[in-house]
Amino acid sequence: MLRSIVLLSIVLTTGCAALTLSNSELVANQLQIRSAGFTGCAVDRNQITSITTNLDGSGTWNATCKDKVYLCSQGSSGAPTYSCAVAVN
Repeated sequence: MLRSIVLLSIVLTTGCAALTLSNSELVANQLQIRSAGFTGCAVDRNQITSITTNLDGSGTWNATCKDKVYLCSQGSSGAPTYSCAVAVN
């Protein structure tokens, strides 16, 4: 569903290859859910920032929980895959 929302937003708002959707509450809520299993924090404890997505459906975002920042990503080939790791300073 996130992929459809993001692609619809891109088609409606821009022709650029990348788009920042940091003000989209719906997208941020979905990313909180996807990040929870990686951060070990409850969904509502993940603060989502720096959302960037590409036309192919891939993208990155930061999830912050308990003063740790995680770099998360979504792949674009086949079924969407998600991963997060502690961000390097």
